[in-house]
Amino acid sequence: MKKKNSILYIIFGIIVIISAILFLKNNKSTIKKELRDFAYEDTASVNKIFLADKNNNTILLERINGNTWRVNNKFIARNDAIRNLLDIIASVQVKSPVPKSAFENVTKFLATRSVKVEIYANNDKVKTYYVGPATPDNLGTYMILENSSVPFITHKPGFNGYLTVRYFVNEQEWRDVSLFPIPINSFYSLNIIYPENPLASFTIIRKSAREYELVNNQQQPIQVFDTLLAKETVLSAIKAKVDSWVNDMPQARIDSLKKAKPLAVLNIKTVKGEKYTLNLYRMPNVKSYVDNSGEAMSFDPDIMYGIYNDNMPALCQYFTFDPILISIKDFIRTNKDVATK
Repeated sequence: MKKKNSILYIIFGIIVIISAILFLKNNKSTIKKELRDFAYEDTASVNKIFLADKNNNTILLERINGNTWRVNNKFIARNDAIRNLLDIIASVQVKSPVPKSAFENVTKFLATRSVKVEIYANNDKVKTYYVGPATPDNLGTYMILENSSVPFITHKPGFNGYLTVRYFVNEQEWRDVSLFPIPINSFYSLNIIYPENPLASFTIIRKSAREYELVNNQQQPIQVFDTLLAKETVLSAIKAKVDSWVNDMPQARIDSLKKAKPLAVLNIKTVKGEKYTLNLYRMPNVKSYVDNSGEAMSFDPDIMYGIYNDNMPALCQYFTFDPILISIKDFIRTNKDVATK
């Protein structure tokens, strides 16, 4: 009898060991499957990303061509923000399961305060998941796949931080800081007006890849001028960026600026007739800057206000615009000057 019982115990032990091995193997496979499910590595085929939070803030990012994306069918997206998001989409991995002690709270948070992410490749939806907050150590991010009841702590290998910040839903924060996002082949003219000094105003017209025309404020062409400087000014203008968009400027302040006399007005036209305008205004010296003699300066020497396309306020650096805000006299050269170049 004892021998029979011993055999039964041995058989039972073998069954338990085999069951444990199968259980662990299945769990390991499940985790691996979940890890693969979060990442979508073929970001070259991704042409649309939809983000939505629980407050009905939504972002639709659509690839126009190459690396250019549009935000909510309104404006061009920041290239760095798109690049960072695609990087996470391709490389996000499961770091660990959510601890049992936090499981209930994390699940509730993901259900009520997460950002929904839909990824489309070639117009087909290939991935949907929800992004929650950071873990207490800020080195992981809670996420859950659609139609799953199992949240995970995710991360990007080699990156010390959390991923939630890459999935933001503030529309204006997605906006590209470029002012005139056009290629040189689409450029037609740059017109700069100085209301306080009209005689310094000018227009540069691109006739061809090598031919530019310079026109004064009375629409008279200048026969002899520095064509290289004209080309450099155009390139500086179409590459110009604002320091930042001012999304919270009160409308009364915007209206007040628009009534003031601008320091300069930049107008760019494309060969298709598209128009872009930037009005630049001096900013009061609220930081108490002083000049070399110790006298308080009237205006901020580093930053200007800008009103883009008549409605979007921005902060603009003199460092960016000084090479553009030059006088027509800077282009003019005598025949002798040109001959000696």
